[in-house]
Amino acid sequence: MIGQKTKYDIEGITAVDPERDLVVLKISGARAGAVALGNSEFVQVGEIVYAVGNPQGLEGTFSQGIVSSIREVGTDKLLQITAPISPGSSGGPVLNGKGEVIGVSVATFRGGQNLNFAIPSNYLKALLGKAGTAKPLVQAKPTKARRSILADLGGRSSEGVVGGRLAWDLPGDQFSGAYSFSLRNQLREPVKNVYCLLVFRDAQGIPLDVDVVRFNGLIPAGLAKRVTSRVHESIGVLTKWRDSAVEFRILDFEIVN
Repeated sequence: MIGQKTKYDIEGITAVDPERDLVVLKISGARAGAVALGNSEFVQVGEIVYAVGNPQGLEGTFSQGIVSSIREVGTDKLLQITAPISPGSSGGPVLNGKGEVIGVSVATFRGGQNLNFAIPSNYLKALLGKAGTAKPLVQAKPTKARRSILADLGGRSSEGVVGGRLAWDLPGDQFSGAYSFSLRNQLREPVKNVYCLLVFRDAQGIPLDVDVVRFNGLIPAGLAKRVTSRVHESIGVLTKWRDSAVEFRILDFEIVN
């Protein structure tokens, strides 16, 4: 608990969502009031939020920021916030101005400015509704579900799927914001359901926007597929002169056996 040195034993796991890096734990002997859960569907871009955590082991750190975007990752959503998330803050609550939890800190994009992400609280509400009998940690079995789409938001992918060769769609030599890029499978097995994060930077290397793209199709071993998406038309104008202005991060993919 924040502000206390008391340690409590974890009795077990009552529910888990491996794809969103969420878990519900049962704690023995802990007596504390529950923090109110807000409705993340009402969160708006520009809203002031507060992140609570233990960055670098500094307990009870309270940071202010705003919701800079609400990102769609396939059928899921992520809250992009400017409140810093450092090692030790992951799993901490993100609060709105009413003190309600509207998200759970989950990842930061290393090397990016103000690229921090939180899982919307409604996913946690849904998981709480599925909570059952606590299972001891030693009995918890790993799932065979695909790894979390959030696990590598802050890291560089070296697992065989790479993005590149971005080209802007220029109807009538005018930027529309539409673009395409290549996803290449360097593995010996086909892959599908590839999630890719693209970071668009200006001439000084400062992030202007990010786009999370999901490619549902199959990419055969050793081959590539062309993928299309769209950002605001101004992004293309600001980044077209630098080859390094767009950075690709592979967040997740499934290997087809």
